[in-house]
Amino acid sequence: MKYWLSFLIFLIAFSAEAQDSALRLADSLYSTGNYKAAIKLYKTTENQSAKVQQKIAQAQEARGNLSEAIAHYQSALSQNNNLLIAASRYGKALYRNGNHKKADSLFTNLLKRFPKNPDFYYQRGLAKEQLNDSLAVTDFYKSLRQDENHQKALYKVTLFRFKEKDYLQVDSLGSHALKTYPENKKMWSLLAQNAYAQRNYKRAVTRFEQLIDLGYASEFVYEKLGYSYYQLNSFANAIKSFNKVIQLNQENAKVHLQLGKLYNLTGDYKKAEKHLLYALLLTKIPLDEHYQSLGITYKMKKDYKKALHYFSLALEENPKKIRAQYELAIAADNYYKDLQTRLNYYTNFIDKFDGTTQAEPYIILAKRRAQDLKEEIHFDR
Repeated sequence: MKYWLSFLIFLIAFSAEAQDSALRLADSLYSTGNYKAAIKLYKTTENQSAKVQQKIAQAQEARGNLSEAIAHYQSALSQNNNLLIAASRYGKALYRNGNHKKADSLFTNLLKRFPKNPDFYYQRGLAKEQLNDSLAVTDFYKSLRQDENHQKALYKVTLFRFKEKDYLQVDSLGSHALKTYPENKKMWSLLAQNAYAQRNYKRAVTRFEQLIDLGYASEFVYEKLGYSYYQLNSFANAIKSFNKVIQLNQENAKVHLQLGKLYNLTGDYKKAEKHLLYALLLTKIPLDEHYQSLGITYKMKKDYKKALHYFSLALEENPKKIRAQYELAIAADNYYKDLQTRLNYYTNFIDKFDGTTQAEPYIILAKRRAQDLKEEIHFDR
């Protein structure tokens, strides 16, 4: 009996040692990024404890399989709901997987147990933000009450103040954030936009340049920097910035147009022509509305010749434009002396759009005026 008892103890110890060895190897594989092999080893361990389930979840999360990660976090927490790291990572995985309502609920429960945890408020704020819950910003503020230097919460609150056009508060919050994290690119970007919105172009230039120095050189940054230099009449620097935009996106019609204007101002007409032609070719704005608006403007000024011209251009752009066709008849009625010519414009409108629901109010007016003109023509004979 003593022999068998000793042998049994040896087997148990050997099995435990083997399990520990397997877990250590799995941990090593996980730490070096071999998540698939780590998961396989974790799953072969005999004791599928809450801790092992958590490790499988973390490995699945690391390899991007959020659904599997969520399932294993759930399994871990069902065995031991005191695993705080597992609970926190579970909530973040829910959020990243689009389960915002569940994430909101989970962090609400965690906050009942840990009401002074700043990141739990921040994470719940993110979930509420996706749910279009106006209390999201309240959670970001609560996060800052627990940790005044929580950079992510600081950014969210500063962005909210920026959208509210509370420019002074934006500068205050942004400066506070940069004291503890001077390389915060997102905050520098927000502060630069804040200066630009206030038309403080000198400050905007400094901040956009700082952003570029930090390695954040995007089309948006160079474009705003170019406009800031332009407002400061620093044309050479504006041209340099706008050319950076074109290097990043050759199809930016607005910047080609701006470069054309700047080269005209600086006397480089050859480059001006090139960029203005690019701008014209790249512009995809439908012009019918512009032409129609100009036609109406000239009609109101009683310049019927120009009104006819622009209504005709609108119809070239869009032949189905009801208002432009009707206004063309009105302009012709006022411009031409010949009654038959005037009648023809109304007849054309009626033939083209009679039976079209949207044109019905204009058709009634056009038919009434056409009848009046027919009577005038009859009596003139």
